[in-house]
Amino acid sequence: MSYAHHRRGGFSLRLLTGAGLVLFVIWSAAPILWLALSSVLEQRALIARPPDLSPQNLTLSNFITVIGSAAALGRGMLNSLIVALFATLASLALGAPAAYALARLSVPRASAIAFLVLATQMLPSIAIAIPLFLVISRLGLIDNLFSLGVVYLSFNLPIVIWILRNFFLGIPDGLEKAAAIDGAGVIGTFWHIVLPISLPPLGAAAVFAFVEAWNEFFFALILTRQSAQTVPLVIAAFAGQYQTVFGQMMAAALISVVPVILLAVLFRDWIVRGFADGMMKG
Repeated sequence: MSYAHHRRGGFSLRLLTGAGLVLFVIWSAAPILWLALSSVLEQRALIARPPDLSPQNLTLSNFITVIGSAAALGRGMLNSLIVALFATLASLALGAPAAYALARLSVPRASAIAFLVLATQMLPSIAIAIPLFLVISRLGLIDNLFSLGVVYLSFNLPIVIWILRNFFLGIPDGLEKAAAIDGAGVIGTFWHIVLPISLPPLGAAAVFAFVEAWNEFFFALILTRQSAQTVPLVIAAFAGQYQTVFGQMMAAALISVVPVILLAVLFRDWIVRGFADGMMKG
């Protein structure tokens, strides 16, 4: 009796777990599915209440219009690519050595410093928007890709340091001792021993930094005007004063997320392993 009861309890638990996972997938995928569906619907079907999802309202005209006038979208995607790559590569180049120093070297109050680094992300964006704008304006760097990249770097760097530090904390001491016996110094050990085994967390941190910079809207809106506009601003421009062209906006948004989706698909193993290693070893 107890065995049958145990089996029924196990089956119920698996059923609830499966149902929960299905609901989670639906909840997570629904915005992407609605984005894709909206991009191929006519404007009148989208603004109907409720939206008219009839097959006769499906059209590719939104993509044709967006691609036909692709100058702004193309420039926005190029600007986003330049800024995101700069912020990602710079955050890795600066964050990896900093994370290694905080994790493996004799830095006084390393844990407190690491917490302070992460605490910089707890400030609301609006609190630093005006001072940041004033500084960049005084330097004459408004509407400049380099200044925007530096701003994104300042946001991504603390997260990269935190992700990599958790991984570096779990590296066995024997690796560094063996390298020291062979005559390697701190820099040599970091470059030749630690970095080669840190590719998964480096990849995970890189993808995170790239996606954050690619999708950022608030500071791009404040710090750019025309020539340095990124792709989120170009998409937002489809919302006019009197009418929002939803279909074209969704088509442009779908085109803009393709690079991010490809990046996630290509590096999915590194992302999963990187975050898993960081959580387990941190």
